[in-house]
Amino acid sequence: MIIRPGHPCWVELATNDTERSTRFYETVFGWQHHWTRDDAGRDYAVALLDGEPVAGVRPLDRATLDWTPYLAVADLTAASARVRTLGGTVLEASPQTVPGLVAKVLVDDPGGATVGIAQPVDGGGFTAGVPGSLGWLEFVTRGPRQADPFYRALFGYRQQQVGDGKAVDHVVYSTGGDTVIGRVRMAPDTPATVPPRWIAHFTVPAGLDFSETLNRARTAGARLRFQPHPSPLGQVAVLADPLGTRFAIIDPDLATDWDTASPADDPYDD
Repeated sequence: MIIRPGHPCWVELATNDTERSTRFYETVFGWQHHWTRDDAGRDYAVALLDGEPVAGVRPLDRATLDWTPYLAVADLTAASARVRTLGGTVLEASPQTVPGLVAKVLVDDPGGATVGIAQPVDGGGFTAGVPGSLGWLEFVTRGPRQADPFYRALFGYRQQQVGDGKAVDHVVYSTGGDTVIGRVRMAPDTPATVPPRWIAHFTVPAGLDFSETLNRARTAGARLRFQPHPSPLGQVAVLADPLGTRFAIIDPDLATDWDTASPADDPYDD
């Protein structure tokens, strides 16, 4: 696998009910899950779509609010040291390796948003950008003045404001000619108890449109967190799975032009 620093190279769900979680995403996106073990002997499920890895699931003793994205680095040790230099925190004493896929570690940025950095190992691959897989990442923070310099220095992102910077502070992060992340500032009146978060957007599965995918997810137990809204990347709906973990579905066929007055500036204020 060619390492493209700053690009998503893995996405992971930590859950306290792996059976219920895997069954839900299998129903919605058509994934299959292959159980293996990481390098420490802990159970780990690899989600497969048409035989290709698209996500990971690991057991945890508590429910989690969001999926965790992992951004690619060329040298995990050097990148971890760089995180500390830039004011972030490395949350794990040593990387977790999923054999044949990635070595990865969780970090907090200076504003307290948790994200993963990872280095593909053994030619490991990750499929994204196809129907039923990760299509987009949205990063929601109350501290863009801390976040933007941190991610720019760590990954060399080009950052472009596409909102008006006031009513709608929405910046896209791009690298190597590819737009990879949308950073959204929380509304100023968002309660202090609301944490920063990453929202993984999964594209609608092949053969289904947006409404059909939304109906399938809700029938399987998902709860709508924010009304569907248009975006330049496609129609979006933010949901919570049956255990309360947030994710979004996106249909690129319904993309629109940028609208700096979009009500979707902060769909995560609870």
